[in-house]
Amino acid sequence: MEINQLRAFDLVVRLGSFSKASRYLDVTQPAISQRIKELEKSVGGPLFHRIGIHMELTDLGKGFLPYARQALEILNKGTERAQSIKEGKWGEITIGTLPTFTTGIFTSVISSMYANFPYIELAIHTGHNQQIIEMLYDGFIKLGLVTYPFYNSDLKELQLLKEPLILAAHCNHKLSKLMKGSYTIQHVFKKANPFILTDWSDESKTWQRSSITFGMDTIELPPATALEIVLSGKGVALLTESMAQGYLKSGQIVRLYPSDFLGLFRWIALVSLESKSTLTPAANNFIKTLNETINEN
Repeated sequence: MEINQLRAFDLVVRLGSFSKASRYLDVTQPAISQRIKELEKSVGGPLFHRIGIHMELTDLGKGFLPYARQALEILNKGTERAQSIKEGKWGEITIGTLPTFTTGIFTSVISSMYANFPYIELAIHTGHNQQIIEMLYDGFIKLGLVTYPFYNSDLKELQLLKEPLILAAHCNHKLSKLMKGSYTIQHVFKKANPFILTDWSDESKTWQRSSITFGMDTIELPPATALEIVLSGKGVALLTESMAQGYLKSGQIVRLYPSDFLGLFRWIALVSLESKSTLTPAANNFIKTLNETINEN
């Protein structure tokens, strides 16, 4: 039993004749007749009998018709689903990301994916660099967002993102009242009460450590904890701009501008064990959305 036989059967029923079905399918009438004969062999008897110029269903044909149409509907849905997967409109993407890269650009990317590709299922997992890399090797995720540089030669770099790091303080902190550029980094470290050391990259760690002098009030905390401390009104911390974005807009947090702060960045790499050419169309649509979001920002 073949799909073209079922389609011919359904069209003869709908149009009432072999000739109309042949014209609709743009095939010869003998071809339609042959398809019906082959189908009748499969079901075990005649499906039609002729009444004047019209073809009417036999009892066997009436009993078979709903199942034939159900089969056609399922096949059509399967074809549509396959086409959607091919076009990247349907599928599943498993992504691992750093806990500190779940706001800002990442939030915008996820929102765009849900708006533009509602039938792509996103599964997001968080972890530190090594955990994300292990999830990639285990096949638990297909895409990972890790701190750059990474040293696993078999990982493919699909996209590189540059995230600004800012000096952030609560809006009521005494340093927030100073005019932009009227103070130095050393003044920030001395008046931060405390200065919260955060680990973003080798460059940021070196810069923070080299700026500390003996007796300064400092404490080293994970980025998420550092943010919470700053929000409570205490201290100054080096945070990613995207992590602080919502609080900067609401005015809870202010950005400090020491005259000698030239700016620091954290680099994030989107990686996979596969190249773009072998990733699913859905995954490539995620990469495209990520690129578009970066360009907009």
